[in-house]
Amino acid sequence: MGLALLKNLSAPVDTPIDNLAQLKKGDSAIIIGFADDEETLFMKTRLQELGFLPGEKIVVHAEAFPGRDPMAIRVGNSIFALRRSEAEKIRIVQASNDAD
Repeated sequence: MGLALLKNLSAPVDTPIDNLAQLKKGDSAIIIGFADDEETLFMKTRLQELGFLPGEKIVVHAEAFPGRDPMAIRVGNSIFALRRSEAEKIRIVQASNDAD
């Protein structure tokens, strides 16, 4: 019984990815919306003007070294640098990592 418990504790736990900051280089996702708080309002408007719209596919193109901040995100044919604190405000569902 003790061995079975240890195996269960070491099993990886799947955590759902719900914001852009959780992705790594090469990952892709679909934007589903933005965080709903007052500090996000201006940033949300600006990101939407740049093409970060619900339904749009995004790809993490690169991450800075060290620390992975900022991250380069491809939207359409453009690449934008976002701080992880900004990326946390973008709600996503993860997409397959097919080559574009």
